[in-house]
Amino acid sequence: MAPTYDIKDAADIAESAVIESYKSNDVAYEITATTFKKTSRLPFSDPYPDGTPFIWFRSWNHERITNEAKALELVSQQTTIPVPKLLAHGEYPDGRRYLVTEFIEGVTLNKILTHSCSRPEDHRLEDQKHTDHTPCKACSDQAYSNALEFIKNIVFPQLANLKSRERGIDGFVMPPSWLSPDVEPPWKGKKSWKTLPLEETYYIFQHGDIAAHNIIMDPQTLQVKSLIDWEYAGYFPPGMERWPGTLDMAAYRKRADNLAQLIADFLPVEYLECYENWSNKEELQMLIESGELPHPSQLHREEVKD
Repeated sequence: MAPTYDIKDAADIAESAVIESYKSNDVAYEITATTFKKTSRLPFSDPYPDGTPFIWFRSWNHERITNEAKALELVSQQTTIPVPKLLAHGEYPDGRRYLVTEFIEGVTLNKILTHSCSRPEDHRLEDQKHTDHTPCKACSDQAYSNALEFIKNIVFPQLANLKSRERGIDGFVMPPSWLSPDVEPPWKGKKSWKTLPLEETYYIFQHGDIAAHNIIMDPQTLQVKSLIDWEYAGYFPPGMERWPGTLDMAAYRKRADNLAQLIADFLPVEYLECYENWSNKEELQMLIESGELPHPSQLHREEVKD
């Protein structure tokens, strides 16, 4: 792994001529003509409409920035998958973490419909634009088709060749993007996730959040320029990414369907540990009966069987 750069390096790279900045509840973003910077946010007060106090906080908010930086280093060194070049990453004295990458010019796939037809003007009839209006469905369909081929033929085969005996990256394990451990019992309050070392290299590297909004396209050629947002990346059991086989947003949102089975398949060790530590067993029993959580006895039997 490359060394972590210090704060001065990041400032030198990212503080010149910020042309755009915005925030989510978790991350602050800054864009210059050549760089893209992500900085994790600290907990902040966000009262409910009726004035009830509420502090917005997300577990592993800072760690996931470092996790992405390490993923970018690993993928850029060991594959030909196009990702933003990592320029700097590190931690501020107040605990916030940041990463700075090159800025990738383009448009995310989910916004390709906001652009007009990509075909150039030409006097030959067969080369005329699909439409003079926006959006151009033909170009959008082609962009989605190109991106899907990119994921299937470039991303997955190359990542599958990256294998490990331990989960996560460099000792840190990011919970899957289809789980909400901050708000869902029995996960709430969990401080860390185990690497679960094995004798064989069973775990494969996964992006963790492949979706149209994480793919940058060239709006002229309709080809993929970069796969971004590797915050949830790491070595995990095959299939844990929950790739639906399509870049359709509706399918993406259904990745957590049948959550009880997903937990049984991919998170049995953590679940049993959290179940034992959760004080309100009646609450968990209600969730088990509704099908939202697996029954722990079933997992125990499966563990013995395996």
